Amino acid sequence: MKQLPSVCFLVWVALLIQACSESPDSAEDQIRQFLKTGVEAAEERSLGQLGDLLHENYTDHKGYTKQQLGSLLRGYFFRHKNIHLFTRIRQIELLDDSRAIVRLHVAMAGSVISDVDALSALRAQVYSFELQLIKQDEWSLQHAVWGPASIGDLKQ
Repeated sequence: MKQLPSVCFLVWVALLIQACSESPDSAEDQIRQFLKTGVEAAEERSLGQLGDLLHENYTDHKGYTKQQLGSLLRGYFFRHKNIHLFTRIRQIELLDDSRAIVRLHVAMAGSVISDVDALSALRAQVYSFELQLIKQDEWSLQHAVWGPASIGDLKQ
């Protein structure tokens, strides 16, 4: 009977440690955080942070590489001093533990976008994206396809 208090104490300590330890985010949570980081980097016009999110072998449907996309973004940032994004994730499809496809719509404007209804007044540009992500140590963008979309796509 003397061992019962020490066993109870060990069980209690184990439960406490488990309750206090951070459980790892799910793959979907990690991807949502990846997207949030990308949006924040774009709004801050941070080429370095955006570049860190791209896989070394990044390509897209227009044939851009990581370096070429960096040049394209540099020009966009030069022409647009204020960038505000409004995103709507349509689907996160986990193909396996290290690959995912994300479908989303993004509205881009020079002013803060409070909600979907404000987009028309802001002359926002709306795009549809399909992103292929890969995870090695962290998630990164390996391939992208994008094209014009409508404000209505964001409302659905």
